Amino acid sequence: MNSKLWIGLSLGIMSLASYAQHPQADVIVIHADVRTSNPAKPKAQAFAIKAGKFLAVGDNQFIQQMATPQTQIINAQGHTVIPGLTDAHTHFGSGMEIAQGVDLYGIDDRAEWLKRIAERDRQLPKGQWMTGGRWDISLLSEQSMPTRQQLDAVVPDRPVVLLDIDYHTAWLNTKAMQLLGIDRNTVAPEGGEIVKDQYTGEPTGLFKETAATQLVRKNPVYLKAVVAGTDALPVLKKLVAHFNRLGVTSVHDMWRSDWSVYPAMLQQSQPLPMRVWFGYMADTSAEKTTTAQFAEYAAQRDRLNEQFKQKEQQWLQGPQFRFGYLKYFVDGTLLNYTAALNGHYADRHDFNGEPVSSQTKLNDLVSKANAVGFPVAMHAIGDKSVDMALNAIESSPRHHKFANRIEHIEVMSETAMPRFAQLGVVASMQPDHAISGNYQESRLGEARMPYSYAWQSLLSSGAALVLGSDWPTAPENPMLQLSDAIFREHNGKTRYSDNALSLDEALYAYTQAPANIAGWGNETGSISVGKWADFVILQGTLKPPLPKNLKDWQVAETWFAGRQVYAVSNRTE
Repeated sequence: MNSKLWIGLSLGIMSLASYAQHPQADVIVIHADVRTSNPAKPKAQAFAIKAGKFLAVGDNQFIQQMATPQTQIINAQGHTVIPGLTDAHTHFGSGMEIAQGVDLYGIDDRAEWLKRIAERDRQLPKGQWMTGGRWDISLLSEQSMPTRQQLDAVVPDRPVVLLDIDYHTAWLNTKAMQLLGIDRNTVAPEGGEIVKDQYTGEPTGLFKETAATQLVRKNPVYLKAVVAGTDALPVLKKLVAHFNRLGVTSVHDMWRSDWSVYPAMLQQSQPLPMRVWFGYMADTSAEKTTTAQFAEYAAQRDRLNEQFKQKEQQWLQGPQFRFGYLKYFVDGTLLNYTAALNGHYADRHDFNGEPVSSQTKLNDLVSKANAVGFPVAMHAIGDKSVDMALNAIESSPRHHKFANRIEHIEVMSETAMPRFAQLGVVASMQPDHAISGNYQESRLGEARMPYSYAWQSLLSSGAALVLGSDWPTAPENPMLQLSDAIFREHNGKTRYSDNALSLDEALYAYTQAPANIAGWGNETGSISVGKWADFVILQGTLKPPLPKNLKDWQVAETWFAGRQVYAVSNRTE
Protein backbone atom coordinates (compact mmCIF):
# COMPACT_ATOMS: atom_id res chain seq x y z
CA MET A 1 0.00 0.00 0.00
CA ASN A 2 1.18 3.52 -0.81
CA SER A 3 2.76 5.01 2.34
CA LYS A 4 1.01 8.36 1.92
CA LEU A 5 -2.34 6.63 1.53
CA TRP A 6 -1.65 4.53 4.63
CA ILE A 7 -0.78 7.65 6.63
CA GLY A 8 -3.95 9.37 5.42
CA LEU A 9 -6.12 6.40 6.33
CA SER A 10 -4.47 6.19 9.72
CA LEU A 11 -5.11 9.85 10.45
CA GLY A 12 -8.71 9.47 9.35
CA ILE A 13 -9.20 6.47 11.61
CA MET A 14 -7.61 8.39 14.48
CA SER A 15 -9.93 11.34 13.85
CA LEU A 16 -12.99 9.08 13.79
CA ALA A 17 -11.82 7.48 17.00
CA SER A 18 -11.42 10.91 18.54
CA TYR A 19 -14.96 11.86 17.52
CA ALA A 20 -16.23 8.61 18.99
CA GLN A 21 -14.45 9.21 22.30
CA HIS A 22 -15.68 12.77 22.77
CA PRO A 23 -19.18 14.24 22.35
CA GLN A 24 -19.59 16.25 19.17
CA ALA A 25 -20.50 19.90 19.65
CA ASP A 26 -22.55 22.25 17.50
CA VAL A 27 -20.70 25.28 18.89
CA ILE A 28 -17.58 25.66 21.00
CA VAL A 29 -16.27 28.82 22.64
CA ILE A 30 -12.54 28.77 23.41
CA HIS A 31 -9.86 31.12 24.77
CA ALA A 32 -12.35 32.83 27.04
CA ASP A 33 -12.39 34.16 30.58
CA VAL A 34 -15.55 32.29 31.58
CA ARG A 35 -17.31 33.44 34.76
CA THR A 36 -19.84 30.65 35.16
CA SER A 37 -21.98 31.76 38.17
CA ASN A 38 -21.62 28.12 39.23
CA PRO A 39 -19.94 28.02 42.68
CA ALA A 40 -18.84 24.41 42.05
CA LYS A 41 -16.86 25.53 38.98
CA PRO A 42 -16.65 29.32 39.00
CA LYS A 43 -14.17 29.78 36.14
CA ALA A 44 -13.27 28.06 32.89
CA GLN A 45 -11.50 28.69 29.59
CA ALA A 46 -13.99 27.17 27.19
CA PHE A 47 -17.31 25.38 26.76
CA ALA A 48 -19.21 23.34 24.19
CA ILE A 49 -22.86 23.50 23.12
CA LYS A 50 -25.06 20.78 21.68
CA ALA A 51 -28.76 21.14 20.77
CA GLY A 52 -28.93 24.52 22.50
CA LYS A 53 -27.50 23.35 25.83
CA PHE A 54 -24.08 23.45 27.45
CA LEU A 55 -22.44 20.12 26.66
CA ALA A 56 -19.18 20.59 28.56
CA VAL A 57 -17.31 23.31 30.46
CA GLY A 58 -13.55 23.14 30.92
CA ASP A 59 -10.17 24.07 29.49
CA ASN A 60 -9.34 24.81 25.86
CA GLN A 61 -7.69 21.47 25.11
CA PHE A 62 -10.55 19.41 26.46
CA ILE A 63 -13.26 21.41 24.70
CA GLN A 64 -11.46 21.57 21.35
CA GLN A 65 -11.59 17.77 21.11
CA MET A 66 -15.35 18.07 20.73
CA ALA A 67 -15.08 19.97 17.45
CA THR A 68 -16.03 18.38 14.15
CA PRO A 69 -15.72 19.91 10.69
CA GLN A 70 -19.30 21.15 11.16
CA THR A 71 -18.75 22.74 14.56
CA GLN A 72 -18.92 26.52 14.81
CA ILE A 73 -15.82 27.66 16.69
CA ILE A 74 -15.88 30.98 18.55
CA ASN A 75 -12.48 32.31 19.62
CA ALA A 76 -13.28 34.73 22.45
CA GLN A 77 -9.72 36.10 22.35
CA GLY A 78 -9.52 36.18 26.11
CA HIS A 79 -12.69 38.23 26.60
CA THR A 80 -14.88 37.63 29.61
CA VAL A 81 -17.94 35.44 29.05
CA ILE A 82 -20.80 35.44 31.54
CA PRO A 83 -24.22 33.74 31.69
CA GLY A 84 -27.15 35.49 30.09
CA LEU A 85 -28.26 38.20 32.49
CA THR A 86 -31.61 38.36 34.25
CA ASP A 87 -33.07 41.73 35.15
CA ALA A 88 -34.91 40.62 38.29
CA HIS A 89 -36.98 43.78 38.62
CA THR A 90 -38.13 45.44 35.44
CA HIS A 91 -41.48 46.79 34.31
CA PHE A 92 -40.88 45.12 30.97
CA GLY A 93 -44.43 45.03 29.66
CA SER A 94 -45.03 48.58 30.81
CA GLY A 95 -42.11 49.65 28.67
CA MET A 96 -44.43 49.17 25.74
CA GLU A 97 -46.07 52.43 26.74
CA ILE A 98 -42.75 54.24 26.33
CA ALA A 99 -41.88 52.42 23.13
CA GLN A 100 -45.03 53.80 21.51
CA GLY A 101 -45.16 57.08 23.42
CA VAL A 102 -42.82 59.86 24.50
CA ASP A 103 -39.69 59.47 26.63
CA LEU A 104 -38.63 62.42 28.81
CA TYR A 105 -35.92 60.58 30.73
CA GLY A 106 -33.02 62.77 31.87
CA ILE A 107 -34.41 66.02 30.44
CA ASP A 108 -33.82 68.92 32.82
CA ASP A 109 -35.86 71.62 31.09
CA ARG A 110 -39.66 71.90 31.29
CA ALA A 111 -39.87 73.70 27.94
CA GLU A 112 -38.05 70.76 26.33
CA TRP A 113 -40.59 68.37 27.86
CA LEU A 114 -43.42 70.25 26.20
CA LYS A 115 -41.53 70.55 22.93
CA ARG A 116 -41.02 66.78 22.73
CA ILE A 117 -44.61 66.11 23.71
CA ALA A 118 -45.82 68.39 20.91
CA GLU A 119 -43.48 66.69 18.42
CA ARG A 120 -44.74 63.25 19.39
CA ASP A 121 -48.32 64.46 19.05
CA ARG A 122 -47.67 65.30 15.40
CA GLN A 123 -46.25 61.80 14.78
CA LEU A 124 -49.02 59.71 16.33
CA PRO A 125 -52.13 58.59 14.46
CA LYS A 126 -55.29 60.55 15.20
CA GLY A 127 -57.15 59.18 18.20
CA GLN A 128 -54.23 57.23 19.67
CA TRP A 129 -53.46 57.96 23.31
CA MET A 130 -50.06 59.43 24.13
CA THR A 131 -48.33 57.45 26.86
CA GLY A 132 -44.82 57.16 28.29
CA GLY A 133 -43.25 59.88 30.40
CA ARG A 134 -40.35 59.26 32.81
CA TRP A 135 -40.37 62.98 33.66
CA ASP A 136 -38.28 63.88 36.70
CA ILE A 137 -39.21 67.05 38.57
CA SER A 138 -36.02 66.88 40.66
CA LEU A 139 -33.95 67.69 37.56
CA LEU A 140 -35.63 71.06 36.97
CA SER A 141 -34.30 74.33 38.33
CA GLU A 142 -37.88 75.40 39.02
CA GLN A 143 -39.53 72.43 40.71
CA SER A 144 -43.23 73.27 40.72
CA MET A 145 -45.26 70.25 39.67
CA PRO A 146 -46.66 70.12 36.14
CA THR A 147 -50.35 70.69 35.42
CA ARG A 148 -52.96 69.55 32.93
CA GLN A 149 -53.14 73.12 31.61
CA GLN A 150 -49.52 72.89 30.50
CA LEU A 151 -50.32 69.72 28.57
CA ASP A 152 -53.54 71.22 27.18
CA ALA A 153 -51.53 74.09 25.71
CA VAL A 154 -49.57 71.72 23.44
CA VAL A 155 -51.93 68.72 23.10
CA PRO A 156 -55.57 69.75 23.59
CA ASP A 157 -57.35 67.09 21.52
CA ARG A 158 -55.46 63.84 22.21
CA PRO A 159 -55.64 62.06 25.61
CA VAL A 160 -52.23 62.17 27.30
CA VAL A 161 -51.09 60.06 30.30
CA LEU A 162 -47.44 60.48 31.28
CA LEU A 163 -45.91 58.72 34.27
CA ASP A 164 -43.11 60.24 36.32
CA ILE A 165 -39.66 58.69 36.72
CA ASP A 166 -40.81 56.62 39.71
CA TYR A 167 -44.05 55.49 38.02
CA HIS A 168 -45.93 56.57 41.13
CA THR A 169 -47.41 59.80 39.72
CA ALA A 170 -49.45 60.22 36.53
CA TRP A 171 -49.72 63.55 34.68
CA LEU A 172 -52.86 63.86 32.55
CA ASN A 173 -54.29 66.46 30.25
CA THR A 174 -57.95 67.48 30.40
CA LYS A 175 -58.92 65.26 27.46
CA ALA A 176 -57.63 62.15 29.23
CA MET A 177 -59.44 63.07 32.44
CA GLN A 178 -62.69 63.54 30.54
CA LEU A 179 -62.43 60.17 28.79
CA LEU A 180 -61.56 58.43 32.08
CA GLY A 181 -64.54 60.04 33.81
CA ILE A 182 -62.49 61.99 36.34
CA ASP A 183 -63.62 65.38 37.65
CA ARG A 184 -63.58 67.45 40.85
CA ASN A 185 -66.05 65.04 42.49
CA THR A 186 -63.93 61.94 41.94
CA VAL A 187 -62.76 60.42 45.23
CA ALA A 188 -59.19 59.19 45.53
CA PRO A 189 -58.83 55.51 46.54
CA GLU A 190 -57.20 54.60 49.83
CA GLY A 191 -53.47 55.30 49.72
CA GLY A 192 -53.75 57.69 46.77
CA GLU A 193 -54.15 61.39 46.05
CA ILE A 194 -55.81 63.46 43.37
CA VAL A 195 -53.87 66.71 43.52
CA LYS A 196 -56.28 69.66 43.45
CA ASP A 197 -55.87 73.39 42.97
CA GLN A 198 -55.92 75.03 46.40
CA TYR A 199 -58.12 77.87 45.14
CA THR A 200 -60.58 76.24 42.74
CA GLY A 201 -60.66 72.68 44.05
CA GLU A 202 -60.28 71.40 40.49
CA PRO A 203 -57.87 68.49 39.74
CA THR A 204 -54.50 69.75 38.52
CA GLY A 205 -53.95 66.67 36.37
CA LEU A 206 -51.62 64.89 38.84
CA PHE A 207 -52.58 61.53 40.35
CA LYS A 208 -50.38 59.91 42.99
CA GLU A 209 -49.90 56.33 44.14
CA THR A 210 -53.14 54.28 44.05
CA ALA A 211 -54.95 57.14 42.31
CA ALA A 212 -52.51 56.76 39.41
CA THR A 213 -53.06 53.02 39.23
CA GLN A 214 -56.72 52.52 40.12
CA LEU A 215 -58.23 55.63 38.53
CA VAL A 216 -55.92 55.87 35.53
CA ARG A 217 -53.89 52.82 34.52
CA LYS A 218 -56.48 50.27 35.63
CA ASN A 219 -59.40 52.28 34.32
CA PRO A 220 -61.29 50.10 31.79
CA VAL A 221 -61.22 52.95 29.25
CA TYR A 222 -57.42 53.19 29.51
CA LEU A 223 -56.94 49.42 29.37
CA LYS A 224 -59.13 49.10 26.29
CA ALA A 225 -57.49 52.01 24.45
CA VAL A 226 -53.84 51.57 25.44
CA VAL A 227 -53.29 47.94 26.44
CA ALA A 228 -55.85 45.89 24.52
CA GLY A 229 -55.70 48.36 21.65
CA THR A 230 -51.98 47.80 21.06
CA ASP A 231 -50.54 45.37 18.51
CA ALA A 232 -48.30 43.82 21.14
CA LEU A 233 -46.02 41.58 19.11
CA PRO A 234 -44.03 44.21 17.16
CA VAL A 235 -43.48 46.23 20.34
CA LEU A 236 -42.44 43.13 22.29
CA LYS A 237 -39.95 42.24 19.57
CA LYS A 238 -38.46 45.72 19.75
CA LEU A 239 -38.12 45.54 23.53
CA VAL A 240 -36.58 42.06 23.44
CA ALA A 241 -34.03 43.11 20.82
CA HIS A 242 -33.09 46.15 22.91
CA PHE A 243 -32.53 44.09 26.05
CA ASN A 244 -30.61 41.41 24.11
CA ARG A 245 -28.16 44.12 23.06
CA LEU A 246 -27.51 44.69 26.76
CA GLY A 247 -26.87 41.00 27.46
CA VAL A 248 -30.27 40.38 29.07
CA THR A 249 -31.89 37.05 28.22
CA SER A 250 -34.47 36.94 31.02
CA VAL A 251 -36.63 39.43 32.92
CA HIS A 252 -38.86 39.39 35.97
CA ASP A 253 -41.69 41.64 34.86
CA MET A 254 -42.90 43.47 37.94
CA TRP A 255 -45.73 45.67 36.81
CA ARG A 256 -48.49 44.79 34.47
CA SER A 257 -52.14 45.23 35.38
CA ASP A 258 -53.15 43.19 32.34
CA TRP A 259 -51.95 39.74 31.26
CA SER A 260 -53.17 39.89 27.66
CA VAL A 261 -49.86 41.07 26.17
CA TYR A 262 -47.62 38.03 26.52
CA PRO A 263 -49.91 35.51 24.78
CA ALA A 264 -48.85 37.33 21.60
CA MET A 265 -45.56 35.42 21.96
CA LEU A 266 -47.49 32.22 21.27
CA GLN A 267 -48.10 33.42 17.72
CA GLN A 268 -44.43 32.92 16.87
CA SER A 269 -43.16 29.85 15.04
CA GLN A 270 -39.83 30.68 16.67
CA PRO A 271 -39.73 32.01 20.24
CA LEU A 272 -38.58 35.46 21.17
CA PRO A 273 -35.11 35.25 22.75
CA MET A 274 -36.29 36.20 26.22
CA ARG A 275 -37.44 34.31 29.32
CA VAL A 276 -40.19 36.14 31.22
CA TRP A 277 -41.14 35.51 34.86
CA PHE A 278 -44.32 37.54 35.04
CA GLY A 279 -45.98 39.17 38.04
CA TYR A 280 -49.53 40.47 37.93
CA MET A 281 -50.16 43.74 39.74
CA ALA A 282 -53.36 42.65 41.41
CA ASP A 283 -56.21 44.97 42.33
CA THR A 284 -56.45 45.36 46.11
CA SER A 285 -60.00 46.71 46.28
CA ALA A 286 -62.40 44.72 48.44
CA GLU A 287 -64.30 43.20 45.52
CA LYS A 288 -61.03 42.02 43.91
CA THR A 289 -59.53 40.36 46.99
CA THR A 290 -62.13 37.68 47.57
CA THR A 291 -61.26 34.00 47.76
CA ALA A 292 -63.07 33.50 44.46
CA GLN A 293 -60.96 36.19 42.77
CA PHE A 294 -57.72 34.55 43.89
CA ALA A 295 -59.00 31.23 42.56
CA GLU A 296 -59.62 32.95 39.20
CA TYR A 297 -56.06 34.32 39.19
CA ALA A 298 -54.80 30.79 39.76
CA ALA A 299 -57.00 29.37 37.00
CA GLN A 300 -55.80 32.02 34.55
CA ARG A 301 -52.21 31.27 35.54
CA ASP A 302 -52.66 27.55 34.96
CA ARG A 303 -54.31 28.02 31.57
CA LEU A 304 -51.68 30.46 30.32
CA ASN A 305 -48.70 28.50 31.65
CA GLU A 306 -50.01 25.28 30.12
CA GLN A 307 -50.25 27.00 26.72
CA PHE A 308 -46.62 28.04 26.97
CA LYS A 309 -45.44 24.64 28.16
CA GLN A 310 -47.03 23.01 25.12
CA LYS A 311 -45.52 25.59 22.77
CA GLU A 312 -42.10 25.22 24.40
CA GLN A 313 -42.15 21.52 23.47
CA GLN A 314 -42.18 22.68 19.85
CA TRP A 315 -39.70 25.52 20.30
CA LEU A 316 -37.16 23.41 22.24
CA GLN A 317 -35.37 26.41 23.71
CA GLY A 318 -36.32 26.11 27.36
CA PRO A 319 -38.79 28.11 29.45
CA GLN A 320 -40.09 31.25 27.76
CA PHE A 321 -42.86 32.57 29.98
CA ARG A 322 -44.54 31.81 33.27
CA PHE A 323 -47.23 33.75 35.07
CA GLY A 324 -45.51 33.33 38.40
CA TYR A 325 -46.47 35.73 41.19
CA LEU A 326 -48.65 38.60 42.38
CA LYS A 327 -47.35 42.12 42.95
CA TYR A 328 -48.41 44.46 45.77
CA PHE A 329 -47.43 47.85 47.16
CA VAL A 330 -46.82 48.71 50.79
CA ASP A 331 -45.64 52.31 50.35
CA GLY A 332 -44.37 54.89 47.85
CA THR A 333 -40.93 56.47 47.47
CA LEU A 334 -38.36 58.25 49.63
CA LEU A 335 -37.98 60.98 47.03
CA ASN A 336 -41.65 62.01 47.33
CA TYR A 337 -41.88 61.41 51.11
CA THR A 338 -44.38 58.60 50.50
CA ALA A 339 -42.16 55.80 51.82
CA ALA A 340 -43.30 54.71 55.30
CA LEU A 341 -40.63 55.06 58.00
CA ASN A 342 -40.55 53.92 61.61
CA GLY A 343 -39.02 57.25 62.61
CA HIS A 344 -39.40 60.75 61.23
CA TYR A 345 -37.84 61.86 57.96
CA ALA A 346 -34.54 63.51 58.78
CA ASP A 347 -35.40 66.55 56.64
CA ARG A 348 -39.10 66.69 57.48
CA HIS A 349 -39.56 66.39 61.22
CA ASP A 350 -42.78 65.00 62.70
CA PHE A 351 -43.51 63.18 59.42
CA ASN A 352 -43.08 59.44 58.84
CA GLY A 353 -45.04 58.71 55.69
CA GLU A 354 -47.93 56.29 55.63
CA PRO A 355 -48.18 52.79 54.15
CA VAL A 356 -50.78 52.37 51.43
CA SER A 357 -52.22 49.29 53.10
CA SER A 358 -52.94 48.16 56.66
CA GLN A 359 -51.12 45.24 58.25
CA THR A 360 -54.37 43.29 58.41
CA LYS A 361 -54.99 43.72 54.70
CA LEU A 362 -51.42 42.80 53.78
CA ASN A 363 -51.66 39.65 55.87
CA ASP A 364 -54.83 38.71 54.03
CA LEU A 365 -53.34 39.36 50.58
CA VAL A 366 -50.23 37.27 51.18
CA SER A 367 -52.10 34.38 52.80
CA LYS A 368 -54.67 34.21 49.99
CA ALA A 369 -51.98 34.41 47.30
CA ASN A 370 -49.87 31.67 48.89
CA ALA A 371 -52.99 29.55 49.42
CA VAL A 372 -53.56 29.30 45.64
CA GLY A 373 -49.91 28.75 44.80
CA PHE A 374 -48.64 32.28 44.18
CA PRO A 375 -45.58 33.80 45.81
CA VAL A 376 -45.82 37.57 46.25
CA ALA A 377 -43.54 40.46 45.42
CA MET A 378 -44.12 43.49 47.65
CA HIS A 379 -42.85 46.99 46.96
CA ALA A 380 -41.53 48.18 50.34
CA ILE A 381 -39.05 51.04 50.48
CA GLY A 382 -39.22 52.44 54.02
CA ASP A 383 -38.19 50.46 57.11
CA LYS A 384 -41.75 50.46 58.46
CA SER A 385 -43.02 49.00 55.19
CA VAL A 386 -40.28 46.37 55.11
CA ASP A 387 -41.27 45.31 58.64
CA MET A 388 -44.93 45.13 57.57
CA ALA A 389 -44.07 43.04 54.50
CA LEU A 390 -42.04 40.61 56.59
CA ASN A 391 -44.88 40.39 59.11
CA ALA A 392 -47.39 39.64 56.35
CA ILE A 393 -45.22 36.87 54.92
CA GLU A 394 -44.64 35.36 58.35
CA SER A 395 -48.40 35.36 58.99
CA SER A 396 -49.08 33.26 55.88
CA PRO A 397 -49.45 29.58 56.86
CA ARG A 398 -47.80 28.47 53.59
CA HIS A 399 -45.08 31.12 53.29
CA HIS A 400 -42.25 28.60 53.64
CA LYS A 401 -43.32 26.88 50.41
CA PHE A 402 -42.72 29.95 48.22
CA ALA A 403 -40.02 32.39 47.21
CA ASN A 404 -41.90 35.42 48.52
CA ARG A 405 -39.91 38.58 47.91
CA ILE A 406 -39.63 42.20 48.96
CA GLU A 407 -38.72 44.80 46.35
CA HIS A 408 -36.38 47.78 46.80
CA ILE A 409 -35.70 47.76 50.59
CA GLU A 410 -34.13 51.21 50.45
CA VAL A 411 -33.87 51.16 54.24
CA MET A 412 -34.69 48.55 56.86
CA SER A 413 -34.66 48.25 60.62
CA GLU A 414 -31.82 46.45 62.34
CA THR A 415 -34.22 43.75 63.55
CA ALA A 416 -35.47 43.12 60.00
CA MET A 417 -32.13 41.96 58.63
CA PRO A 418 -32.02 38.37 60.02
CA ARG A 419 -35.71 37.82 59.30
CA PHE A 420 -35.11 37.54 55.53
CA ALA A 421 -33.11 34.33 55.93
CA GLN A 422 -35.29 33.05 58.77
CA LEU A 423 -38.47 33.40 56.70
CA GLY A 424 -36.92 32.49 53.33
CA VAL A 425 -37.77 35.91 51.91
CA VAL A 426 -35.90 37.06 48.79
CA ALA A 427 -34.36 40.54 48.88
CA SER A 428 -34.85 42.10 45.44
CA MET A 429 -32.80 45.28 45.05
CA GLN A 430 -31.76 47.77 42.37
CA PRO A 431 -28.18 49.09 42.70
CA ASP A 432 -28.40 52.29 40.69
CA HIS A 433 -31.19 53.67 42.86
CA ALA A 434 -28.69 53.68 45.72
CA ILE A 435 -25.96 55.38 43.76
CA SER A 436 -27.62 57.89 41.45
CA GLY A 437 -30.10 59.18 44.00
CA ASN A 438 -29.04 62.34 45.83
CA TYR A 439 -31.67 62.27 48.56
CA GLN A 440 -31.03 59.20 50.75
CA GLU A 441 -28.83 60.95 53.31
CA SER A 442 -31.13 63.96 53.56
CA ARG A 443 -34.26 61.82 53.91
CA LEU A 444 -32.85 59.18 56.26
CA GLY A 445 -30.06 60.87 58.20
CA GLU A 446 -26.64 59.39 58.98
CA ALA A 447 -27.78 56.86 61.61
CA ARG A 448 -29.99 54.90 59.20
CA MET A 449 -27.58 54.85 56.25
CA PRO A 450 -25.84 51.55 57.22
CA TYR A 451 -29.25 49.90 56.77
CA SER A 452 -29.90 51.58 53.43
CA TYR A 453 -29.34 49.38 50.36
CA ALA A 454 -27.60 46.90 52.64
CA TRP A 455 -26.76 44.33 49.96
CA GLN A 456 -23.74 42.75 51.62
CA SER A 457 -25.33 42.73 55.06
CA LEU A 458 -28.37 40.87 53.74
CA LEU A 459 -26.27 38.44 51.74
CA SER A 460 -23.98 37.78 54.69
CA SER A 461 -26.97 37.15 56.94
CA GLY A 462 -28.03 34.29 54.67
CA ALA A 463 -30.69 36.01 52.60
CA ALA A 464 -31.23 35.25 48.92
CA LEU A 465 -30.41 38.40 46.91
CA VAL A 466 -31.46 39.24 43.37
CA LEU A 467 -30.60 42.40 41.45
CA GLY A 468 -32.39 44.32 38.72
CA SER A 469 -32.78 47.76 37.24
CA ASP A 470 -36.38 48.87 37.92
CA TRP A 471 -36.49 50.05 34.29
CA PRO A 472 -38.04 52.27 33.08
CA THR A 473 -37.72 54.20 36.36
CA ALA A 474 -33.92 53.74 36.12
CA PRO A 475 -31.32 52.87 33.45
CA GLU A 476 -31.75 49.32 32.19
CA ASN A 477 -28.04 48.74 31.48
CA PRO A 478 -26.94 45.75 33.63
CA MET A 479 -23.27 46.75 33.42
CA LEU A 480 -24.19 49.98 35.21
CA GLN A 481 -26.13 48.04 37.84
CA LEU A 482 -23.27 45.58 38.40
CA SER A 483 -20.77 48.44 38.62
CA ASP A 484 -22.88 50.25 41.20
CA ALA A 485 -23.20 47.08 43.28
CA ILE A 486 -19.44 46.52 43.22
CA PHE A 487 -18.10 50.07 43.63
CA ARG A 488 -20.99 51.95 45.30
CA GLU A 489 -19.41 55.07 43.88
CA HIS A 490 -21.03 58.29 42.67
CA ASN A 491 -19.13 61.35 41.43
CA GLY A 492 -15.92 59.94 42.90
CA LYS A 493 -17.44 59.36 46.35
CA THR A 494 -17.84 55.86 47.76
CA ARG A 495 -21.12 55.35 49.58
CA TYR A 496 -20.96 52.90 52.50
CA SER A 497 -18.55 50.44 50.90
CA ASP A 498 -19.12 47.84 53.64
CA ASN A 499 -22.29 46.95 51.76
CA ALA A 500 -20.62 46.57 48.36
CA LEU A 501 -20.58 43.21 46.57
CA SER A 502 -17.77 41.33 44.87
CA LEU A 503 -18.00 40.71 41.13
CA ASP A 504 -18.98 37.08 41.67
CA GLU A 505 -21.62 38.00 44.26
CA ALA A 506 -23.15 40.67 42.04
CA LEU A 507 -23.04 38.43 38.98
CA TYR A 508 -24.71 35.55 40.84
CA ALA A 509 -27.50 37.92 41.93
CA TYR A 510 -27.99 38.90 38.26
CA THR A 511 -27.94 35.34 36.89
CA GLN A 512 -28.36 32.20 38.98
CA ALA A 513 -30.26 33.66 41.94
CA PRO A 514 -33.16 35.05 39.85
CA ALA A 515 -33.29 31.80 37.87
CA ASN A 516 -33.66 29.94 41.15
CA ILE A 517 -36.64 31.92 42.39
CA ALA A 518 -38.38 31.60 39.01
CA GLY A 519 -38.09 27.83 39.35
CA TRP A 520 -35.66 27.66 36.44
CA GLY A 521 -32.44 27.16 38.42
CA ASN A 522 -31.78 23.71 36.97
CA GLU A 523 -32.31 24.94 33.41
CA THR A 524 -30.74 28.42 33.25
CA GLY A 525 -28.72 30.88 35.30
CA SER A 526 -25.17 29.59 34.96
CA ILE A 527 -22.74 28.21 32.41
CA SER A 528 -23.15 24.63 33.55
CA VAL A 529 -23.47 21.29 31.79
CA GLY A 530 -27.06 20.49 30.86
CA LYS A 531 -28.43 24.03 31.07
CA TRP A 532 -29.70 26.10 28.18
CA ALA A 533 -26.82 27.97 26.58
CA ASP A 534 -27.69 31.60 27.36
CA PHE A 535 -24.44 33.57 27.56
CA VAL A 536 -22.82 36.93 26.89
CA ILE A 537 -19.40 37.82 25.52
CA LEU A 538 -18.16 41.17 26.84
CA GLN A 539 -16.02 43.71 25.01
CA GLY A 540 -12.89 42.85 26.99
CA THR A 541 -11.44 40.94 29.92
CA LEU A 542 -12.36 41.64 33.53
CA LYS A 543 -9.08 41.52 35.43
CA PRO A 544 -8.33 42.60 38.99
CA PRO A 545 -8.44 45.35 39.94
CA LEU A 546 -11.75 45.74 38.18
CA PRO A 547 -11.95 48.78 35.90
CA LYS A 548 -13.80 51.76 37.30
CA ASN A 549 -15.38 52.26 33.87
CA LEU A 550 -17.17 48.92 34.12
CA LYS A 551 -20.49 50.75 33.85
CA ASP A 552 -19.56 51.78 30.31
CA TRP A 553 -18.56 48.33 29.08
CA GLN A 554 -20.43 47.00 26.07
CA VAL A 555 -21.73 43.58 25.14
CA ALA A 556 -20.03 42.09 22.10
CA GLU A 557 -22.38 39.13 21.61
CA THR A 558 -25.51 37.69 23.23
CA TRP A 559 -26.53 34.05 22.78
CA PHE A 560 -29.86 32.46 23.65
CA ALA A 561 -30.30 28.68 23.80
CA GLY A 562 -27.17 28.19 21.74
CA ARG A 563 -27.88 30.69 18.98
CA GLN A 564 -26.51 34.18 18.54
CA VAL A 565 -29.23 36.81 18.94
CA TYR A 566 -27.03 39.89 19.02
CA ALA A 567 -23.53 40.84 17.85
CA VAL A 568 -22.00 44.28 18.05
CA SER A 569 -21.29 44.30 14.31
CA ASN A 570 -25.05 44.05 13.74
CA ARG A 571 -25.75 47.33 15.47
CA THR A 572 -27.62 49.85 13.38
CA GLU A 573 -28.10 52.50 16.07
